[in-house]
Amino acid sequence: MIERLQRIATILARFRLSIFVLAGFSLVVLVLSVLENPLLDSDTLLMPAILGFCWALMLYSTAELFQVIPGKASSEATFRRRMAVRVRRGILWVLGTLTIASAAALFILSYQLMRVWL
Repeated sequence: MIERLQRIATILARFRLSIFVLAGFSLVVLVLSVLENPLLDSDTLLMPAILGFCWALMLYSTAELFQVIPGKASSEATFRRRMAVRVRRGILWVLGTLTIASAAALFILSYQLMRVWL
C-alpha cells in the first residue's frame, strides 16, 4: 500500500506548483466570501472554495508524506537497523490508512457540499 502511495506522491510532486496555486486561489476566495467583500456579492463561491482548499491540502500532504519510503531491511542488517526500518514503515502504514480514510471522507464531503451547492 505504501509503495503505491509513493508512486502517487511522485506524480503529485510534479504538480506541486499547481496545487499551491489552487490552495492560494481557494483561500483568497474563501476569505473574501467570509469577509463579505464587494467583489463577491454573495456566498455562491464559498463551498467550492472550501472544497478546493481541502483537496489542495490533501494532495499536498500526500505528496510530501509519501515521497520517501524506506526500503525493506535486508537479512544481513543489524537488529537495530531492521527494527528502525520496521517502525518507520509501520508508522507510514498507519499514516497511509489514515490518508485513505481522509480521502474517502473528503469524497463524501465533496459530494454532499456539491449537492447542496447545486
